[in-house]
Amino acid sequence: NLSVYHFTRKLRAMPMPNAPRRASLHRRGSQAVLDVDDGSCPLTAEGQLDRIGSGFYLWVLVLTIGGASMAESMEMGSVAPIHSALARTFGLSHSQRSALPLITFGGSALGLLFSGPICDQQGRKVVLQLSLLTIALVMFATASLPNDANNSFVLVLRFLSGFVSAVQAPARCVLAVESSPKEYRSRVMFAISLMEAIGTFLQALAVEYLMPYLGEASSDRWRTYCYVVGSASLCTLPLMHWLQESPSFLAINGDADGCVEALNNIARMSGKPLISTEAAEQMRQGGG
Repeated sequence: NLSVYHFTRKLRAMPMPNAPRRASLHRRGSQAVLDVDDGSCPLTAEGQLDRIGSGFYLWVLVLTIGGASMAESMEMGSVAPIHSALARTFGLSHSQRSALPLITFGGSALGLLFSGPICDQQGRKVVLQLSLLTIALVMFATASLPNDANNSFVLVLRFLSGFVSAVQAPARCVLAVESSPKEYRSRVMFAISLMEAIGTFLQALAVEYLMPYLGEASSDRWRTYCYVVGSASLCTLPLMHWLQESPSFLAINGDADGCVEALNNIARMSGKPLISTEAAEQMRQGGG
């Protein structure tokens, strides 16, 4: 009976919490490949990340996203001395000087507002890359401004600085969570938060050395500090080569091939078996 046959197939595909896991490990060329067939249905992006577990990729994840957090904390942690230096150097009026923090943090508010929709449309990794690149460009542009630059241009740069710094915050947190196994997520987030705190500490040291008078004296090297912050963002960009897009984001958006490729790259860097062709086909049919 055809209906009984389909019912039996569906019954076998149902998740069985206590079912034993059956997986065969074999080699395809120079790669170890895992062909999974068990009742717990691990053929999802999250299930495959849990299968891969810990490895070298988690270090890549922590160093890359942690580096982005360090760069952002160095930029936003020095708002007060940078604003004092800008107001003194460019002769800003009292109202313009008062508007500096309003414009900067207003940009941050808008950045947080738009971050979610942009991340869901363009991807977490792309947003993080563009944010780091834009932070570097904005800081380099600020450091290169001539002393007779238009004051409105100074305000625009501060708005962009706040906006792009805020856009990356949700993107990096979501990417870290969606790219790590459940067992290690808390450790990954703790390590990223620790690197952010280190960035704040380095920012304080840089301000002490380069701007000991907090931007109020002509001897303060605020332009050099801007170059340092911009360079910190640029130094993180090469690590993006090894960072993978969120497998869950790719799966939810119907890019099953991209999801499988990202998972296999994570497994390869972690020294774990890859997803077999048959298992990958099941993930494609199931939407990842």
